[in-house]
Amino acid sequence: MIKRCSATAALVLTLSACTSMPSDNTHAWVNYACSDGQTVQATYPDTNTAVIKLEGETHTLHIAISGSGARYIGEGWQWWTKGMHDGLLAPLATGESIASAAGIACHAG
Repeated sequence: MIKRCSATAALVLTLSACTSMPSDNTHAWVNYACSDGQTVQATYPDTNTAVIKLEGETHTLHIAISGSGARYIGEGWQWWTKGMHDGLLAPLATGESIASAAGIACHAG
C-alpha cells in the first residue's frame, strides 16, 4: 500500500509540473506601443493566460468571456486583444469584471 501511494504521489507531482506556467525564457514577449505613449509587453504562456508587463510591474491575467477577440482580466487590469497585433488596456475598478473605463489602444510593432 505504501509503494502504491508513493507512486501515485510521484505521478501527481509530475503531472502538476507539466501544467505549470513556463519561465520567462520559454515564451516570447510581444511589445505593444499604446496611444498614450506607454509600452505594454505581453506573453501568452497558454490559451487561458496573458502575462503583461506595465510600468515595470508584471501582472498575470486570466481569460474572460468576450464577444470577439481574447479578453483577459486580473490584478486590476483588462487586456483585450484581436489577433496578436491590436490590444486595448483598461483598468478594472474594484468589483468590476468588465472595465467601465474606455481603455487605451495599443498596437504591436
